Amino acid sequence: MGEKLYRIIEEYRAMYIQVIAFEVEELGRSREPPGQKWGFLVGIRTTPEPDDDLVYGPAQDHSDYYTRAAAEQAALDHGRTAIDAFWALK
Repeated sequence: MGEKLYRIIEEYRAMYIQVIAFEVEELGRSREPPGQKWGFLVGIRTTPEPDDDLVYGPAQDHSDYYTRAAAEQAALDHGRTAIDAFWALK
């Protein structure tokens, strides 16, 4: 707990996926197994510069992530899917 936030920026199909994973604080939830949940923010840009206009991931996918790495990989996957959809529409 208390890990610092950091941003991952990955290039994919000439666009950039930006991801921030964070621990989800759930009021009234005990810390019983399976453990702390993680959420993520994801954004898509045409440049690698950081942007604060990110979307909260679990609002759309309703999945539980119990490690930072799992949340980051889910966010990157959502970003790749969004970019694929964007290119399919062009």
